[in-house]
Amino acid sequence: MREAVKDKSYRSTPLGLEVAQFIRWFRNEYGATSETLRDYEAILAKLAIDHADLELAAFEPPEGTTRLREFIDERWGDAAPRTRKKVRAVLMSFFKWTQAEFKLQGNPVVPIRSPRLRDVERELFSAEDVARIVAAQPEVRDRVALKLLFLMGLRKGELAATRYRDFDLGRRRLQVHGKGGKIRQTPIPTEELREEIAELSLRRDPLDHLLYPQKRGPRGTVIWENPRKPLSGPALHRWWYRCLARAGVVEEGTTHGKKMHGARYTSGTEFYLATGDIYATQQLLGHADVSTTANIYVQGSPADLEAKLRKVWGE
Repeated sequence: MREAVKDKSYRSTPLGLEVAQFIRWFRNEYGATSETLRDYEAILAKLAIDHADLELAAFEPPEGTTRLREFIDERWGDAAPRTRKKVRAVLMSFFKWTQAEFKLQGNPVVPIRSPRLRDVERELFSAEDVARIVAAQPEVRDRVALKLLFLMGLRKGELAATRYRDFDLGRRRLQVHGKGGKIRQTPIPTEELREEIAELSLRRDPLDHLLYPQKRGPRGTVIWENPRKPLSGPALHRWWYRCLARAGVVEEGTTHGKKMHGARYTSGTEFYLATGDIYATQQLLGHADVSTTANIYVQGSPADLEAKLRKVWGE
């Protein structure tokens, strides 16, 4: 399937041709980011290949709705509800486009309900863990990247997109390229971080990415690198777990466990507990809706809850 997306061979199917047109529209007219395009294309390529013998008209509801329910069940029946919700959203966007382009009269995804989301455990990092992980990194750029996650709450994609030109050291600001092409200005919180960024910036071109692909030889020397290219999602995933392994948080070679998004949860929670300002926390994390901040990213401290309970009951 990865090869079919990479070499675009899925587009040899009738449905794949429609997907190709949608992807072009999604990129050029809607303005979707490259990361979003990859996510959408991966799901829609599966749809095209699994239904290689069908024309788009075969998805006119109600028959199309039945086909899509079977497709989702076969491909993602055992997946988490959030994953199936994302798949439904991608299919909804594609078939909504086919309606707007007068290719279908109805949208077969509309009758398909989103799965009820279960609450998930969001593991936070302690202050000691954060300090240990950062201190364990021998390279300044890795320490800076980790601080952008733990102190400033960047998303994985936002970290990957960060270039040296995005740092305004005079105003102590980082221009963050968020979801949907949105840009926000986030203050650099500490003088130590500002000085580390300044040290790196002296040796780098403004168009270079903070994190970029590298190949190292047996003795750790760099034999190839491309600073103008951001790390891919899988490469950034591996980078994260190498950082954790250096700090002894996970075992060497581990690629699962403490997720990178836990750094973002930690940043939002610690900032909110220190300030009590939900709207400033929303601004820090770049959420369009404050309910996302309040319901998902801000977790209360058990110690803080205990102190308030004691205050209420007079102990």
